[in-house]
Amino acid sequence: MQAAQLLLSNPVARGLNILGDRWAILILREVFLGQHRFEEFRTRTGASRGTLSKRLETLVHNGILYKNPYQTAPVRYEYRLTDKGRALYPWALLIWQWETEWADQLSANIPSRLTHFHPDEHALYPVAVCRHCREPLHFDDVERVVREEEIKSAPKNISEFGSQRRSRNSGNNSQLLGHVTDIIGDRWTLLLMAAAFVGLSRYDDFRQQLGVATNILADRLKMLVDADILKREEYQTNPPRFEYHLTTKGKALYPQTMALRQWVQEWLPPVSHPFTLVHRNCGHELQTDVICQGCGEVPGADEVRFS
Repeated sequence: MQAAQLLLSNPVARGLNILGDRWAILILREVFLGQHRFEEFRTRTGASRGTLSKRLETLVHNGILYKNPYQTAPVRYEYRLTDKGRALYPWALLIWQWETEWADQLSANIPSRLTHFHPDEHALYPVAVCRHCREPLHFDDVERVVREEEIKSAPKNISEFGSQRRSRNSGNNSQLLGHVTDIIGDRWTLLLMAAAFVGLSRYDDFRQQLGVATNILADRLKMLVDADILKREEYQTNPPRFEYHLTTKGKALYPQTMALRQWVQEWLPPVSHPFTLVHRNCGHELQTDVICQGCGEVPGADEVRFS
């Protein structure tokens, strides 16, 4: 199945085609924290000028940011969120929540506390819930249901990235993996996790379904095991073969993955897909909201303060 065809199917993969890069995630983090100018992004993310320019162009091209002139001689621009970009705020909140709970240490640019000012001032702890029953969303409470009418035309793979490759950061994994962007800011790692979320666990299944090169697959599986996102368990001794299962830490990334899926469904052109997700607790097709645990309301970016 060609990459262009696969792009039209899997919601998470479609979202990653736009946002599956650590620099894009870091730029969005800074915009949500109130930064808007090129030099601010460069200083706070550490991106090179060339890399930063390309990622900003991509985010503008995809309608997530727009360029707003703030100086005329010479012309200079700041980068502001569109409505489509602001709709990523729930996803950003869940990324913050995961990092504050699971990272070895917080980045200096990550706020340690969020305060929600609606209807009154209280600590914000974002929680992903089912839009229908309002119950908190857990990995084990969601099942995949095949749509029979679409299965004949369904793609055989779940990723569109077989012909694309972006290098991830080089360096010591023990230092890199302290932050969520080093895990979800790589397309292959999050696609491996998405595959694990729908029940894949074996090397050959990952390779076949994702169309990933063996060296990349081995590297990313090792990375996720080292980060305690996946655990490796032997299921055959002669020859030795292993399965990869989500840990508690790995399952904790499920809500933000579903928030990205929800954004794709609401903001990208609709396409058919061979299966849907159903929330077992209420029996409805899964739709995800992110609410404040304290008041139960969906927090807007203008209602939250960082400290």
